[in-house]
Amino acid sequence: MSILDPVEGVTLEDWSTANAKMVSGSTKDEICKLLGIDAPKWDRVNEEWLTRMKNDTSFTISTKYAAAFNQSASGNLGKGSASAAESISFEKYIESMVAQDVLGKQGRDAQDVLKDFGMTVADYSNVSSYWTGKMMTDFSLGMKMNNLMNEYKAKYEAMKTDSHSDLEF
Repeated sequence: MSILDPVEGVTLEDWSTANAKMVSGSTKDEICKLLGIDAPKWDRVNEEWLTRMKNDTSFTISTKYAAAFNQSASGNLGKGSASAAESISFEKYIESMVAQDVLGKQGRDAQDVLKDFGMTVADYSNVSSYWTGKMMTDFSLGMKMNNLMNEYKAKYEAMKTDSHSDLEF
């Protein structure tokens, strides 16, 4: 068995596209109908692909997943390779990444954090792919990234709020 073999008839590309459609607004029921499967089968397939991806130390699955996902996902910036990912500055990309991490640890949903930056999950995925590619050819961005991450981490950690301040006893 290959790690890329379909799971119950659902290929990696089908699974990637289904997830992209879900973050772009499709429901689980719509995805099941599109794939011609029921919800319990989707749950099994999704779980198996997630497990395979987690255990894939060669990153074969995640690389192929990202390519298929990014081609299918649509957000505020457009769809796939036609998206305007370059319209999000490097600084804004790094800030959104740090904000998701720091605010997520404080209990805020990552999708909600991305809204603050005018992005959807699909947009963030495309922007991330765009800037990761740029960093592969411009190594100075790596140093800039490190400095920005430290700056934004301090900014967001200083904003820490009491997530239970709205509760009264």
